[in-house]
Amino acid sequence: MNKNLHELISWFPSGTAEGEKAILERVFVYVDEFSNVMAPPVGNPHLLVGSKGSGKSAIIDFALRVLKQQSVPATLITPYDIDSSRIGESNSTGDMVRVFYSVLMSSIATKLSEESTGWFDGDRAVLYREAIATGERSPDFIGRMGKFLGDVAKPIIKVDFNSAFPHLSKVTRSELEKAIERSLDSKGFYVFIDDTDQIASPEKPGHLNRIWALLLAVRRLSSNIPEVKAVVSLRSEVWERLQVDPAGQRDQTDHFKSLCVLMKSSKDHVEKIVERRLALAAANLGSDGNAGAPFLDGRGQEHYSPFFEGVGARAPHSEDFRSWRDLILVRSRQRPRDAIQLVNLLAKRAESKKKGRIDEEVFQAVMPGFSETIANLFGQEVVLECPAAVEILKTFADVEYKNGGFTMSSEEVLDHFRKIISKFSVILYGCSLNQQKDSDIFEIWRFFYISGVLNARVSDIREKNGYRHLDPEQDQTLVSKVRWNDLQATLWEVNTVYRDFLINVEKANSTRIGLAVKRSTRRNASRGRRRGS
Repeated sequence: MNKNLHELISWFPSGTAEGEKAILERVFVYVDEFSNVMAPPVGNPHLLVGSKGSGKSAIIDFALRVLKQQSVPATLITPYDIDSSRIGESNSTGDMVRVFYSVLMSSIATKLSEESTGWFDGDRAVLYREAIATGERSPDFIGRMGKFLGDVAKPIIKVDFNSAFPHLSKVTRSELEKAIERSLDSKGFYVFIDDTDQIASPEKPGHLNRIWALLLAVRRLSSNIPEVKAVVSLRSEVWERLQVDPAGQRDQTDHFKSLCVLMKSSKDHVEKIVERRLALAAANLGSDGNAGAPFLDGRGQEHYSPFFEGVGARAPHSEDFRSWRDLILVRSRQRPRDAIQLVNLLAKRAESKKKGRIDEEVFQAVMPGFSETIANLFGQEVVLECPAAVEILKTFADVEYKNGGFTMSSEEVLDHFRKIISKFSVILYGCSLNQQKDSDIFEIWRFFYISGVLNARVSDIREKNGYRHLDPEQDQTLVSKVRWNDLQATLWEVNTVYRDFLINVEKANSTRIGLAVKRSTRRNASRGRRRGS
């Protein structure tokens, strides 16, 4: 077993909050989002919005740790704790809000009864037991439970992160101390609701209204009990669909937009996460001459050198030499989980091949499989929004790229999506798209843009390479017919992580020419000639 690679794997275990709880404190970097999560506006919840693998669960888990250390009451509710069986297919939004409000109260009571609280004594303990025992059987349960939550709410006092969380880096500790100042001395009972989209089946007509109803019920809970500080996590894809669903409550979107805490999605953020872990792994090995030292804030190759051979490598099917940092970051979809899982796979491959470090051979061997995995993950993530997403992605293997590798003009992208819709049925957000409708063409194009499959690139002489990439979150109306002039000044690149997958798709397609007709043997052929004579 290689010591360096084994240490690296321990810091890049899985990329999920559940698999990383043992190291969360040391690698936590979501300071800005944590600050907002801990201080939702009075009478309103915060919506924590981000893609899968963006760190939503990690923030909630860390917030629960801080609150537990402060003895501030908090509970985590998941769809498994919410009984929605009383909601029928024909229920109005108002009916569903009333049901969810009652169910939330019951879920909070049940969760508290299952947890070792340690917060309650004297009269509060009596009230607590009475609330749990009463349940929904009492007409005044909601009022009594609301009074209970307000009564047991406690303020956060000044947190000594140095003693409470000794493994935090010095910089993160200082940032968190400043971030939590907004929440000091404000009484709170924290309610976190995770994996919210699982309470509904978005492919069913009107089912997204269930999510709206839950959000409205949580807002009513926060409004009726000001001490309740609620945070609801929501996948980006679901939030996007809530905003465009024709059968939903789109009029509510503006009310909730200001309550959204958007997870960071940038290469710089992923870089910070990767290099913190590399630095911690190197420190544990004594590679920086100070075993066990906290994270060093300087960014550089020294963090990669104990684990990666040389300064970089070439990707499969490419002659361009890139740094290890760039090779990993451009294949992360700007999601921490992707980057963490890629490093994990690279280290395990190198270890299995008895190598001392990750080298070019390892990278080229891992990437095709990783690229296919990410393509399939993309399909799974958006299957309810666009069931044919992976099949559409595969069509980019057959494009003739006139602007360089995997790069298209806006005219070429528009023409390509029009051809796709003409070839096979495409369902988007429950509606069948029509190739004759320009709005449908732009809608599927926009979907692949906001999903990160296509990256928009524009010229910018201020940048080192003379161009910059656009962030779809900062300009969500770019892909539209009314913005055609702007689109004509834009080039479109297929996200790097999908390219190895598409190259393999192209190779497979090239071997399947014509029908799979069995070739006649010479004996059968001669028989055929005799029959015809």
